[in-house]
Amino acid sequence: MEKIFTINGQEVKVQDYKHTGDSVSFTLNGKNYYYMLIARDGQEFILDNGGRFKAAVGTPSREGESMVIANGREAIGALAAKKMKKAGAQAGGLTSPMPGKIFKILKEVGSEVKKGEAVLILEAMKMEHSIRSDKDGKVNKIHYKVGELVQGGVTLAEVE
Repeated sequence: MEKIFTINGQEVKVQDYKHTGDSVSFTLNGKNYYYMLIARDGQEFILDNGGRFKAAVGTPSREGESMVIANGREAIGALAAKKMKKAGAQAGGLTSPMPGKIFKILKEVGSEVKKGEAVLILEAMKMEHSIRSDKDGKVNKIHYKVGELVQGGVTLAEVE
């Protein structure tokens, strides 16, 4: 089976993708990759591909992106063809995909926004994450100020 992943903003096509039980395998650029899940504790995994290493996967954002950290390297990964459901969309709330710090507020209360337009930027895991509006509307409320720390899953702003 062929799959498309988005890694660091670039689409990557893998071939022979298989996910069965506790193993994942695929071919990328002619090289075969195989990973066995040895143990899992929440979002942390111990994987084995001939040598054991730890990996951590953050909670997916609205866009379906997750932060992946393994072997001291960081990347943003997502299944390009599969987007996540919009958490808090019914109430017009934009939620934090993971713990972090409010880095920048791009839209003030009362500002008009289009679907997909960034409202604020969250800094998490040494990376900036744009928190985007899930619909056209007006910014009704921003719950935090620049520099404030937030937990994952909290409502950061509301769009009506």
